[in-house]
Amino acid sequence: KNLILASVKSVTLHDEGLVELWDMSSNFLFAETDMGRNRALASVQKLQELNNAVAVSTLTEKLSKEQLSNYQ
Repeated sequence: KNLILASVKSVTLHDEGLVELWDMSSNFLFAETDMGRNRALASVQKLQELNNAVAVSTLTEKLSKEQLSNYQ
């Protein structure tokens, strides 16, 4: 959230996990309808709404060296 509000050029969210009940108590981005969805995918819309100038993308699979090299 803070990076997006700071207007960086882009943010890529990486999370392989699914939204679970305990996520609901500690994360304002999730709603009950997000239960069972990937956490990165469930977060992207609300984060994008915070600042339309920031490109928000997601990676939901295990990271590879090739993917990480795109961010260096």
